[in-house]
Amino acid sequence: MNTQEPISPRSEINAKLARTIDQRLVRTMFQPIVNMRSGQVGGYEVLTRPLPESGFANAEEMFSAAEMNPLNWDLECLSRQLAIEAASHWKPGTLLFMNCSPEVISNRLFTRQLTKELQSQQSLGPTRIVIEVTERCKDHEFDGLVGSIETLRGSGFHIAIDDVGAGTSGLNRIMSLRPGWLKLDRELIDHLDEDKVRQHLIRFLVHFGKLSSIKIIGEGIERIEELNTLIDLGVDYAQGYLLARPGEKDQDISEDLRAHIRYRAAMVSPRQVQNPDRATARTLKRSAPMVDASTRVSAVASSMLQNLRQPGIIITDGPRFAGWCDRDAILRAASDGRASLPISFLIGSSRTTVDATMGLVEALEHASARDDHSLASPLVVADGEDLIGIVTMGDLLQAAAGACRSIQFRHAPLTGLPGRVRTDQHLRDLLESPEPGLEHDVTFVDLRKFSKFNQTYGYELGDQVIQQLVLEIRTTLLESAADAFVGHLGDDQFLVSAPSNRMRHRIEEFIQQFERIVPHPLQSEPSDRTPSHETPGVRLILIESAVPYCKDVSELYRARTELRAQLYAGGGTSCGRSSQYIRANAAAHMKVLRSLKASA
Repeated sequence: MNTQEPISPRSEINAKLARTIDQRLVRTMFQPIVNMRSGQVGGYEVLTRPLPESGFANAEEMFSAAEMNPLNWDLECLSRQLAIEAASHWKPGTLLFMNCSPEVISNRLFTRQLTKELQSQQSLGPTRIVIEVTERCKDHEFDGLVGSIETLRGSGFHIAIDDVGAGTSGLNRIMSLRPGWLKLDRELIDHLDEDKVRQHLIRFLVHFGKLSSIKIIGEGIERIEELNTLIDLGVDYAQGYLLARPGEKDQDISEDLRAHIRYRAAMVSPRQVQNPDRATARTLKRSAPMVDASTRVSAVASSMLQNLRQPGIIITDGPRFAGWCDRDAILRAASDGRASLPISFLIGSSRTTVDATMGLVEALEHASARDDHSLASPLVVADGEDLIGIVTMGDLLQAAAGACRSIQFRHAPLTGLPGRVRTDQHLRDLLESPEPGLEHDVTFVDLRKFSKFNQTYGYELGDQVIQQLVLEIRTTLLESAADAFVGHLGDDQFLVSAPSNRMRHRIEEFIQQFERIVPHPLQSEPSDRTPSHETPGVRLILIESAVPYCKDVSELYRARTELRAQLYAGGGTSCGRSSQYIRANAAAHMKVLRSLKASA
């Protein structure tokens, strides 16, 4: 009689897991995560796959078994060690994305263990590690998860939430964990180009990310149409089979695909037309020293002591911004036994940059949204991929006070151009104090059929048309002249002034260029639309030698009204599909207007 007890399935799984871990029967693979502006690989997600001799069919089976057994910690530890070993010779700045279960992260030993694993390599610091917390987990929160995440973030690690959009508690998890990265689930990406509602949701997440210093990654991209839509929506990074399948640790995407990403991003990048007087991060910045992430704390502390006014230092990891470290934190670390560590181990949560074109209001909102520990730190300013300086909180507050004092000269929010009050003041200055021998032409520009266009295609697209109009005024009508002025009178109406004969020979080219560009957003509309009837045209009223022949601003506006009436009556010149313009010399035209006014 056989008295041996049968081996339970659970015991068999435990034994198989233990053998897999002990003998390292796994393969480490890497999938590129690509920057959607430059087309460069910004990092890799590590994917651990079981070898055939492990007995597991796939990674999901292996990790699911580990979650139900006491070996989850050991399996994830092995996965991390293999990934860190493989990534130790990556070029500086390349990020390593590692999936970690909430159960393992919640362990109070996790941060200490991970830091120890990195210190054993020396070539990788916390600022190059992104911890992905999956959203596909049990409904309950693990005790200690939020606290562990805060400890990780304070130690310089990046935090990402994986599979956003796949679970039911996504927003709550984002609010509680405060990640620096969101990875959109494949369910949101699949045929995204055909679903306006999902596009609106992702557009919202992108806007939320910009306000909250969160980078957005689109996962599971398999079609070029999905990639194009994500670029159009402003998503920061992308990952998927279209770009590259999981493979070797240093694989890249094709040059053709990189060129396509760059071209597409250049076509849809926001073209912000700003007045030179508008305060931006670029105009407020001051220089700041930079050091590589591998520099020892002791060396950085020495430079701090040599420059007592230095508030801190920008830390770079190759071409990538790694973070900001305050002066006090550096000097404190140098005196408490951490002097031999790389400076990257001191970086806390100050790891975001602001774009050089960011306006004052947006910069204030960005600064105020940071946590209390980072509130006093300066904003680090980036111009594309280049770091160009910092904006201190003192500079930011001083600029805000100046903006409040000059509220009477406020600018139009959509275009960043001087508004009606500032424009009229500019005209008065020209008319009351004309330079001897120098005449100025004034052109009034507005859009025809613009109300119908807004009703048909929406105000968001209408705003894009207005921004494009201003860009063409500056680049085509004025050829980027520094001595010209562009003011936004309101809605779709603009005033342009420039030295005489600067604009008259460029009117038709300006109209042709504007009409050539404006229809592009409509190409994807259904064929039953008739864009040619709803696409707006341009109306220009050019008053030559308005300065000095107009006596005052009101006379200039009366001339515009009279010339517009002539256009309505069929005068002027038609151009393009639906544009028209009219020219008049102020010396003769004002004489006629004044005689008519006198006889009346």
